[in-house]
Amino acid sequence: MSRRWWSCPVCTVLGLVGLALLAWWLIGRGDGKADAVRQRTEADAAEVLSAAGFPWARLKIDNEVGRIVGDAPSVAQRTAAYAAANTTLLPMMGVPGVFARLEDGQSSPALALPEVPAVPKVPQAAASGALTAEDCQVAMARVLESRQIRFKLASAELDPSSVPLLDQLHGLSRRCPQARMRVEGHTDAQGDAVANMRLSQRRAQAVVEALAKRGMAANRLQAQGFGEERLLDAGSTPEAHERNRRIEFHLAP
Repeated sequence: MSRRWWSCPVCTVLGLVGLALLAWWLIGRGDGKADAVRQRTEADAAEVLSAAGFPWARLKIDNEVGRIVGDAPSVAQRTAAYAAANTTLLPMMGVPGVFARLEDGQSSPALALPEVPAVPKVPQAAASGALTAEDCQVAMARVLESRQIRFKLASAELDPSSVPLLDQLHGLSRRCPQARMRVEGHTDAQGDAVANMRLSQRRAQAVVEALAKRGMAANRLQAQGFGEERLLDAGSTPEAHERNRRIEFHLAP
């Protein structure tokens, strides 16, 4: 800054105030544009989710985190909606001013109600032709609506009763050969959190190895454990623990 400015303190103060106001105005314009982008993305996501069969679900963006919110009619619908959104909303993620990751923040008024197992419904294309990654994702979620991959108590050893289910999931994966699959392990909130994280990782890896033994390419598979970080039910009942102990499949092109 020149000596002329320093010799005029009033001029210096006015100049700094002017720069501050200019910066505030520019930042304000940027925030306004970001808000407009976020609002548009939320509206587009609502249409995508509705078209996918989840009209009750919507995307809420806050601090670059997208959350799937809404009142799910059942736990199965809640799980299927998040699984589908993880694929269908993937092209929107990472855009500046929008959101960088997706979280499951749904609620379900039917969580405390007993569910009657339903006959798994698979998209028609699964019976004869190839599936897109999105269709394969939805098909797997529907298969898992009434059944879950089970393990021996406090172990990563697969229960023999899960063999037919793994065979069915492998059959579906063959109909979307270009899709990559992330196998996620989740536990309940009982016991030590660190031990639960390790157990969930080992269980996810056990499923990956089981699918690889059935012929699925290893480079298409990834195992990831989340322990008790993503509970579906925050309750402490046996039913709540049962819902939280699960394996999820997430596919991407």
